[in-house]
Amino acid sequence: MLERTLLLISIALSCASCSEPPQTIEIPFFVGWAGEPLACDDGQLALSDLRLYAADIELLAEDGSAHRLQKLAFIDLEDGSASCQNGTTELSAIVAGSAPDREYNGLRFTLGVPFESNHADPLSAPAPLDNPAMHWHWRSGYKFLRAGVRTVDDGFWIHLGSAGCEGTVGNITGCRFPNRVSVELAEFDPLQHRVMIDLQALMGGVDLLDGERSDCSSGPPETSCIEPFRALGIDFETGETIGRQQLFSVSR
Repeated sequence: MLERTLLLISIALSCASCSEPPQTIEIPFFVGWAGEPLACDDGQLALSDLRLYAADIELLAEDGSAHRLQKLAFIDLEDGSASCQNGTTELSAIVAGSAPDREYNGLRFTLGVPFESNHADPLSAPAPLDNPAMHWHWRSGYKFLRAGVRTVDDGFWIHLGSAGCEGTVGNITGCRFPNRVSVELAEFDPLQHRVMIDLQALMGGVDLLDGERSDCSSGPPETSCIEPFRALGIDFETGETIGRQQLFSVSR
């Protein structure tokens, strides 16, 4: 009888440790310029595009453990109006998932699409990879990021994706420039904070006063890519990581 009682207690304790009730987590993203929200219909400086893929989105707990919210999410912060004429009316500003009911103090994800999914056919791929506007047909991969701004007589946009890929469509063997960006945000509380995508940090090295619209398509010999890539923590010429990214930050 004693042995049976001890066995039941052991099972109960074991189940208590493995049945931690999950909580629903919603992480809002917003686009800004120098800390202030940026919209497609703003006046002197307006958003013209902001769409991206975030992979392996994880919450970091105070005990050092990591809990995945989503494998791959599509974030769309342009509404197809005004300066965002090449976009769509649909928005996707929240990444949602479930995680154990714990205290969290960090967020981690990768800007980009994992290699094993990056070279799929968008016409037959599952969501969120079924978006032709985010596919780089001539590079046989996805655009990890589409971001742009406009002024009255100037502007800049960047399309980030893997480059220097080898192989044929549907059979890419590797890419010389993966161009994926690791993001880790410390002191992030999912119950209080949002993720700001600061386009001023990304485009701080771009001259938006010269009256000439420019762009970056992640391919050489585009010197206009050098400074934005530096803000992403990538050496544009070598593809190597050279520091922490500046595009994403924690905001209330």
